[in-house]
Amino acid sequence: MRKFFDRVERTLIRVIVIALVALVVVQGIMTNDQLRFYLSWSERMEGQALNLQEEEIPTAPDNAAQVAVAPQAWLTLGVKDFTALPRAKVLVNGQEYASFDTSKVELKVNPQDVVEIDSTAYNFPVEYQVMSRSPNLAYPRQGQVYTANQSMVMVGKIIVK
Repeated sequence: MRKFFDRVERTLIRVIVIALVALVVVQGIMTNDQLRFYLSWSERMEGQALNLQEEEIPTAPDNAAQVAVAPQAWLTLGVKDFTALPRAKVLVNGQEYASFDTSKVELKVNPQDVVEIDSTAYNFPVEYQVMSRSPNLAYPRQGQVYTANQSMVMVGKIIVK
């Protein structure tokens, strides 16, 4: 009976050591952004990174209480490699706003609106781009590209100058 317990103990120790080594290796691999996208389900569910430089972030003036609410802005989103993707939906504040029946969709947005693109109906990567925007729009930037792989893409919260 003692031999049996010794064998079980050695097997458990080996399994624990192998699991710890595998954990360290996988965590090391997860530091690479491109590999992490394919290894982590939650990473695919996340939105796009902002990557704004500190000087690009608009700030409220000192007399913010006296500033009037900014007017509407417009934003044109386009599909890069397709003429139309009718099942791809543009959501503004969680509500369906438009679909890509053509290669471009023009949106009228208010400050603080949250814009997302739902590409869950397509099982291949789709690239979307900010084709044009009104001059009073601080974010998103012109030419910014978003990639969706059967997921929701967070364009971001609208910032008006």
